Amino acid sequence: MKYFIDTHDKTKGSFPVGELTEAQFLAQFDELEKVAPHFRAFAHAAHVNLPEGKAFCFMCGPDEESIRKAHEAVHLRYDSITEVKRVTGADMRPIPAAGPAPKRRKA
Repeated sequence: MKYFIDTHDKTKGSFPVGELTEAQFLAQFDELEKVAPHFRAFAHAAHVNLPEGKAFCFMCGPDEESIRKAHEAVHLRYDSITEVKRVTGADMRPIPAAGPAPKRRKA
């Protein structure tokens, strides 16, 4: 699976005009979560600023097309879909070369 972040921005027309409530936003994200697996995609999280009308969805799927189709299925417009690497404390650090196994202490 590949990871993607898609963007939604009221100033670009991809976020509902007017004030969106938390309940409305959650209902829309719930719908995306429910539909996405039909396209082999999964909606993991959303980061949103409701007053500014901006949202960033963190999803995974086999390709960008799967993310696009999931959004289209729930009539959710977006500005961009960008493939990203998932970064946690260890995801991007190089794996050290395997050296000799540590010696065990005798009891």
